[in-house]
Amino acid sequence: MKILKKLAAAGMFAMLAIAPFQVDAAQYGFKVGAGTVSDVTTTACTTAKGQSIDMFGGGVSMNQVWALEREVGSKGSGVFEPVSGFTDIFPTTVGGAGTGGPTQVARTSSPSPNGDCYRLRMTTFTAGTGQVGVVTDRRTPTAFPGNATHYRIFDDFHTGIQPITVAHAGPSYLTFRGGDAQAIEPLIIGNPEGVLGMTSGNADDDTDMAVGSYGLITQGALVSTGLTVVEFRLHMSTLVNAVGVGLSDTIAAATEMEPFEADGSNVISEGTVTDCQNCAAFLAHDTDTNTFGWLAVSMNANTMGAVADEYTLGVAPVASTYQILRLEVDATGDAFWYINGELKGVEPLALATTAVVIPYYWTGSIAATAISLVLIDYIDFWAARPTS
Repeated sequence: MKILKKLAAAGMFAMLAIAPFQVDAAQYGFKVGAGTVSDVTTTACTTAKGQSIDMFGGGVSMNQVWALEREVGSKGSGVFEPVSGFTDIFPTTVGGAGTGGPTQVARTSSPSPNGDCYRLRMTTFTAGTGQVGVVTDRRTPTAFPGNATHYRIFDDFHTGIQPITVAHAGPSYLTFRGGDAQAIEPLIIGNPEGVLGMTSGNADDDTDMAVGSYGLITQGALVSTGLTVVEFRLHMSTLVNAVGVGLSDTIAAATEMEPFEADGSNVISEGTVTDCQNCAAFLAHDTDTNTFGWLAVSMNANTMGAVADEYTLGVAPVASTYQILRLEVDATGDAFWYINGELKGVEPLALATTAVVIPYYWTGSIAATAISLVLIDYIDFWAARPTS
């Protein structure tokens, strides 16, 4: 009998050892372009008591009432009831073009031992289009699963000896600088703690850009393979110019400069010179409100996310103060933006699942103003190992 128990235990251990690895059980339910009473998001479920539930709402001229609903009975019953205290979770009316406010956020946690399923439902419609979502168990960044299932490239820029060249043995630092004499392309500087520094020009056009990509496309992550993560710790010397960091499917070159720009009318557009088809990033810009803040931006197969509306994350940079900006992209292409360790924004289908992406960063002036120095303390980039 003892032998049988040992064999059974050994068999169970073997099954656990070969079971497929799952990074995160988090789920994301969303609805984009909602404009009808009883519109609902897809469903997102928790699996344990205390798991986080985060809700995000935005849009253009959005004057709608959205309520959080919990599934009644067993998961999959299809019967939902309102959650007390969450009957109007996005209470502020969002303005139209040029006056849109920050994306509204509501947070709670799951009370049931085995979790629950949730969705958002519109109960009142007055005007506008809604872009809403509910995310479970994802309030804080995903922990690195380990080298057995994922590969990781972490660069702390301790010294400036690594060349910026296509021929570099590891991931290459590919850079480009526009013709403005004030612009300085990304360089590894500083000692003993190194940083990647880049400086914008002040010409208020594409000549003032400084851009860089970390790695060749052949060293990038295929979105469909699994969770892809990039994290930047950075600060900027002045809050006057455009700065962006994220993931792109194109390397830095003369034909790929500024993937995104805000045009002053609450709309995100492609940079004047861009070849990016799939990219997602943080963008700091102040043309609309004169308050410098981070936006979540994305493009899937050359189509802007969030219906091209500005998606404001409600957090502003502070001059010469480091912030940690982290972007996570699921195998489905859904993207999640974190600032200093907290989830601040989401976008469904931000990237095509067929995209191969690498870290990308840029800066440039938005007016003939003072130049801006951007310092990146480190880049952390990791993704799932391919299965074949």
